[in-house]
Amino acid sequence: MPRRVQLFSALVFLGLGLVVWWAMSQAAEKRLNPNKRDWESFVARQVAEQTAERPYPLRRTLNFSPFEAALERLETPLLLRLETLTQQATIQELQAEMQAGHLTSEQLTLFYLWRIRRYNDRLRAYLELNPAALEEARARDAERQQGKVRGVLHGIPLSLKDNISTAGPLHTTAGAAVLAEHIADRDAFIVQKLRAAGAVILGKNNLSEWANFMTSQSVNGYSTLGGHTRNPYGPFDVGGSSSGTASAVAANLAVAGIGSETSGSLIYPAAQNSVFTLKPTLGLVSRDRIIPITAAQDTAGPMTKNAPDLAVLMSVITGHDPTDAATRLAEGFSFPPAAPSPALPLRVGWVQHIQRKGDAEALAQVARALGALGAEVVEVPFPESAIEMMPVLHAGMRQDLASYLQATGAAIRGLQDVLEYNRQHPEAMLYGQDLLETSLAHPLTGAEYQALVAKNRQQGRERLLGVMQEHQVEVLLVVGNSLSVLTSTSGFPVVNLPAGYRESGEPVGASLVGKPLQDAALIGLAEAVSAQLKVQKPPMLP
Repeated sequence: MPRRVQLFSALVFLGLGLVVWWAMSQAAEKRLNPNKRDWESFVARQVAEQTAERPYPLRRTLNFSPFEAALERLETPLLLRLETLTQQATIQELQAEMQAGHLTSEQLTLFYLWRIRRYNDRLRAYLELNPAALEEARARDAERQQGKVRGVLHGIPLSLKDNISTAGPLHTTAGAAVLAEHIADRDAFIVQKLRAAGAVILGKNNLSEWANFMTSQSVNGYSTLGGHTRNPYGPFDVGGSSSGTASAVAANLAVAGIGSETSGSLIYPAAQNSVFTLKPTLGLVSRDRIIPITAAQDTAGPMTKNAPDLAVLMSVITGHDPTDAATRLAEGFSFPPAAPSPALPLRVGWVQHIQRKGDAEALAQVARALGALGAEVVEVPFPESAIEMMPVLHAGMRQDLASYLQATGAAIRGLQDVLEYNRQHPEAMLYGQDLLETSLAHPLTGAEYQALVAKNRQQGRERLLGVMQEHQVEVLLVVGNSLSVLTSTSGFPVVNLPAGYRESGEPVGASLVGKPLQDAALIGLAEAVSAQLKVQKPPMLP
């Protein structure tokens, strides 16, 4: 072949490679940067994939055998009473029922196991049940009878996203086949705190595999081990990556749950499933033993059916963890178990940005509710930014995942092992693994990574504080997760509350963004707004 032809062919292949790389990068960026996304096309694909009937050769089957005998003894009057009570009661109200002797943790736990058995095949919200859940509940009842109440969660059944480590026999998998048999060396720091406060762990929730950072073609709520999580409100996008936790809480398959977020993974599924969540100020909640994307942005957070429960859960999981340097922020910090009432007068900046039809109407309702409370709502522009988040996620995934795997004694050591396993088992990567491949080969050095993290944090803070200061507002009101790039890089807190429903019945969420450590105030504001709105309704599950 003549040299000129060889050179031309090489240039053609190089050009094609750059086009493919650009297309993959754009697809991933649009998925992680909601402001650059064609939302209607995105949602249409998500719904089509999530609702399609297909086999799941590697899906885990929930094991109800430890509970079958007790479940058979459940009586209809108790089930009917708990159906009503649990849909409306706060954690504090459930505690009062148990303290008065009208309810036991065993009854409450059995009720949730009964609902999981009835609805999980349809929703696929759980990956695994805790075989000791009933034993834990009975132990909490015995302690209560002896006058020992561990804390505000004593006897309360909760669920955990399956990237949050638990000691055996429960697995911690991130939904990935390569971790199907992985049992962490111990409970995560926040799980230790939950147990110390008396919580009963029901099981582990399905999620977008690897917290939605496996492939640019990912589908929210899909994992190899769990299949496609579904929205209990109907054929709507379930959101990601804390999809299973949001679906479980919305469908009343747990009192509440703990999810996690890197960029939008608490806020978006909460909005889509009409539940409450708090993406906490970065550093309030330990990331110890939570399968990471990047320590620069990762945080766990609560998902609940009402605003008061956010504060209860945060009062437990907030705290300094010597193994997580970021939580020095929480040293000596006490999160109130009851959020304060809004401090009025208050100016709220309504960010003028919508993603889909129905957003503007829902946000207008929230704005009116804020006004009825005595807040002044002013329109503010969307704070555009050019933050380079993707390189941080890629480099963080490469280094932080390896650290997690080694710390927890996993059989694999890093991304290379994950990629090789999936190549040998194509059924373990239905939608590909290009984000993992890019992460392994990403050229960002450690020093460059730290510099970009610092730059992103500064830019995120400047953009959010800039719009707040320019318009003299303390809080920003925005639809769903449309500010996630800024709030995740800056570490600012966000609370999501149910804001209404589209004509189809699909939920719409509103987010309130505050300054660092204003988490409790945001919860209090969300509680007050929700009391004004009175729009939240449970899904109709037959």
